[in-house]
Amino acid sequence: MPLFIPLALLAAFLLASSAALQQRAAARSRFAARDDQDMAVPGFGHLLDLVREPLWLVGWLTNLAGFLTQALALHLGSLAEVQPLMVTQLLFALPLGLVGTRLRMARTAWWAIAAICAGLALLLGVQDRLPAHPPLDQERLVLAIIAIVALAAVLVAASRGRRPAARATLFGVAAGLFFALSALLLKQATDETLDNGFDATVTHWFAYALCGVTLTSLCLGQMAYAVGPLTAAVTAMNITNPTVAYALGVLVFGVPAPRGSGVITGVAVSAVLVVGGVFLLSRASALPRPRRPPAP
Repeated sequence: MPLFIPLALLAAFLLASSAALQQRAAARSRFAARDDQDMAVPGFGHLLDLVREPLWLVGWLTNLAGFLTQALALHLGSLAEVQPLMVTQLLFALPLGLVGTRLRMARTAWWAIAAICAGLALLLGVQDRLPAHPPLDQERLVLAIIAIVALAAVLVAASRGRRPAARATLFGVAAGLFFALSALLLKQATDETLDNGFDATVTHWFAYALCGVTLTSLCLGQMAYAVGPLTAAVTAMNITNPTVAYALGVLVFGVPAPRGSGVITGVAVSAVLVVGGVFLLSRASALPRPRRPPAP
């Protein structure tokens, strides 16, 4: 088994743990108690409140550990291979979000999890190993950054006045766009640092773009957790992130697209299984259920 696979799964677990901790901290913030939160957009003051919350700080440290683990996985594998595995963050986040509650996973959620796992296994099985260090097209990268920033701005504007689940979904999609872009820049920065040293990395603009993109993804993620349910936010992030990352891998890194009828069919089926499973998790039938009382 290639080493990037267990590293990506470990990163997904750490990031899911971080999401569960930070969502709980965001849910008890001053912003969450506001009467006008369906129209307001969480700002810098909301982040200052979270920084003072010990639970959020533990989540941030866990997020940092996941970020570094993901960086190593991206260095060892292709962007188009690693980011789809990050969908497993959703599988970890749902049960972790129920810790300390009197709720249990619904049967529909378990079927959805099985579909996602089957889809990821099929995706890794039908594809040949992709190049881990393909050349970067900087012009296309700049265009991708402009397009992602513009689309995220539209999504944030469209969230005003919507119900909590819809707002969390729109913020989650915007965050997913930036997570995918952050993964691309993170891979490039990690490769440059490990190959040529930190001094070489700080001379490239993408190292500074990574800082801005990572901060923006953090803010959008916290907004998604604050305005609606964890399931809606994480589901949106985990559909958007690998989809956009795969597209960026093909368009910016020149990763070869699937070829051959068998490979294309396998990738298509795996995409249907993963997206269908993630979508199923967002349905009402997959919501957590009260635990059955013990038999007398």
